[in-house]
Amino acid sequence: MSRNKQLPTVLLIHGDPAVLRTMAMQLLSAGVGRVVESSDGADALRIVEVQKPEVIVCDIDLPHLNGFQFCQILRTPEFAKFNRIPIVLTSAIYRDVVAEQVARDVGAYAYLQQPHEEVELIRLIRCALKQGTDAKDEAATLAYRGNIAAIDDDTDALTSLTEILEADSWRVQTASSSEAALRILQDKRVQIVMLSHPMAHINGQNIFAYIRQICPERVVIMTTESDAESSPVDLIKAGADDYVQKPFDPSEVLKACHRAHRKFSFLRVHEQFQEKIERLKEIRDYLDHLVQHSEDGIFSCDTVGHVRVWNRGAERMYGYAAQEICGQIVDDYLDPPEHKRKAPDVARILREQGAFSEKEIWRRRKDGTVFPVTATYSPITDSHGVMIGFSVIEHDITMAKRLEEELIKSERMRAITQLAVTTNDRVNTPLGVILGYAQFLQRKNPTLSPEDLEALQTIEKQVQKIKNIMNQLERLSEPVVKEYSIEGIEMLDLASSQ
Repeated sequence: MSRNKQLPTVLLIHGDPAVLRTMAMQLLSAGVGRVVESSDGADALRIVEVQKPEVIVCDIDLPHLNGFQFCQILRTPEFAKFNRIPIVLTSAIYRDVVAEQVARDVGAYAYLQQPHEEVELIRLIRCALKQGTDAKDEAATLAYRGNIAAIDDDTDALTSLTEILEADSWRVQTASSSEAALRILQDKRVQIVMLSHPMAHINGQNIFAYIRQICPERVVIMTTESDAESSPVDLIKAGADDYVQKPFDPSEVLKACHRAHRKFSFLRVHEQFQEKIERLKEIRDYLDHLVQHSEDGIFSCDTVGHVRVWNRGAERMYGYAAQEICGQIVDDYLDPPEHKRKAPDVARILREQGAFSEKEIWRRRKDGTVFPVTATYSPITDSHGVMIGFSVIEHDITMAKRLEEELIKSERMRAITQLAVTTNDRVNTPLGVILGYAQFLQRKNPTLSPEDLEALQTIEKQVQKIKNIMNQLERLSEPVVKEYSIEGIEMLDLASSQ
């Protein structure tokens, strides 16, 4: 990148690194100026204050700050010292007169459609920098109306047509053969096609079919002799958008082209809306599929509590089909008798604090059973930010709570068994001593009275009972493995150990 401080600075802003690199190389090769690059609208504002460029080329589709917004900001009093910097807005997405008009409205110097021709970019930059151009050249460059492809095997007619259109600031490409016609029709910037009918050396019907196939939004104006066999009605019925007759009346040609440009702009706007509608439809279908096939219960209500959406997960969880519950008050179906909070209370909380979650709330199924769920509540707002309802995502935690209870029970039993092992070790020794002395006394003194003998035998029996109890407690420390039907988890069932 050139660092020559004597050359004017051109700031290029584009989100696509390849396009940014191409434009930079084109300007540097032409020696137009010193190039500074940016890929972010917000960052470019900082660069403007540091580099103080003489001209800016900015794409409309940028992260954080789009081209329209960038242009508006540089025209505000806060950036007064940069208000007069010429800004050329570019776009490969918006290719219509509406985008160009919006660019003018926000203070852009010019509007350049992409993909662009190198000569066109350089011409605009030189005009903006006043490099070798006069007011007339600048006016002609900025007055550009659009691109027209003129196809006719009569070169005199093409010459006449070109003179009329270029005088009105149209950019014209001409073709007098089928090969040349197909070549210029590949140019995506062509908006209007002026196609002669009939032609001796070019098959106009094939050319027309090709136009409708590759770029149906292009507007086709048929040019025809006044005494031709095909009438204007026939041409329009055949698919032409408009017609002009030869010899050309300049005013009629320009009127037809202006009508065609308005129609092209309308078709482009319609196409862009259709693309957005199709994209939104794809997103909606995806989200609908996601909601309907979720294992969790998902439903939405208005602020009063009328159910609007009820997915299959909710059907499985509660036992109500969508047609049973949609339109009904959700509280009448899902709330256990002791549940106090109602749908309007949920709506009020959402208005006050936004989305919230509950780790455990009790719900009621269609069969009357009550079970726990986790619940997440989110507000649903209209385009003005006014809340019109709320959505709920619930997850049945019945099995999770059962597992939790089993784990608690297991922990308790583990503590008991640990106590049993410890106690067994500490008690068995003195018990053995007591039992040994009782037996010793019986063998040592065979002349014991029946009462004393019975007492020693009672001591022996009671010690044996205590030892049996301790042995049973010790066996509790030998866990039995039981498989629970929760995702194949195995846990120690200490409670059922014998």
